Amino acid sequence: GNSTRQAFSGEFFLDFLNDEHLPTMMGYVQKTNRSVDISFEGELGIPAGVHGSYYELLTKSIKHDWHGRMTWGQAARREGAPPVEVASIDVNDLLRRLRALGLAKQLSMAVMRHIPGFVKSQSDKVNDGFWETEAPATISAAYFVPPENIFAAMDKLKQVQFESLGSKEFVWNLPGEFRFVHIRDMAVLQPVEAGRWVTMQMLSFEDLAKHDQAWKRPFKQMEDYLVDKLGAKPHMGKLWGFGATEDGTIEPFSDQFSCRLFSDKAKAKFMAYRREQDPKDMFFSGLGVKLMRPCRK
Repeated sequence: GNSTRQAFSGEFFLDFLNDEHLPTMMGYVQKTNRSVDISFEGELGIPAGVHGSYYELLTKSIKHDWHGRMTWGQAARREGAPPVEVASIDVNDLLRRLRALGLAKQLSMAVMRHIPGFVKSQSDKVNDGFWETEAPATISAAYFVPPENIFAAMDKLKQVQFESLGSKEFVWNLPGEFRFVHIRDMAVLQPVEAGRWVTMQMLSFEDLAKHDQAWKRPFKQMEDYLVDKLGAKPHMGKLWGFGATEDGTIEPFSDQFSCRLFSDKAKAKFMAYRREQDPKDMFFSGLGVKLMRPCRK
């Protein structure tokens, strides 16, 4: 079909696990200003009591695995959506206990069913477009795929998800996701060329995997296909760069992947500017160092 492309943003989910031949698809589209449908009957402005709603969320007490009790606002600033609790039970703990029950299909469909309710609740309370305020520990990797290759990319994700069913170590358990984006040439260190792309995201609850290598291997399998076969580029705010270490284990952010994300020309230009602004290397650390290194031959 045709689209006006007038919406502020669009996010599309595909549940592959519950029907191999006819996946369930859902779109979450945000509209603003003149793109809002005339017939829309939901919240159009600032909800009544919005300040109280934000305060209630920010000050809500949650339990962090490592740091104990803190407010939702503190946890969100640390690492995004805090862990969700049901009847004071951390859902991450619950998923670990239910690992052997084969919940992948139920979880994938449950996400599709619950998103509209989450969106409606947040629209009524704050109307800021963000609906995921709490979530179990989720593994997430995303890639910018050339539009002509997005069907092949999603077909591959469907294939690996179905092949995982019945595995004793790891079963994919969440819907696939994609959205259309227009990238502009805005930065020296820009891993994605300007133009139109489709971002696809693969997700899974971490605590349903038997161990970390059980999910890192299939994530590497998907990444290898997307990057090597379809010309995809990684979303650097997620997991990427899966590679084998000296002992054979798979880990993200590998040196040989990191070093080739930017061209030598871009690295040189950035490093010249960085040395002017940070001559004592105060801020030159962590993953940024890997990204600027030349690749080993």
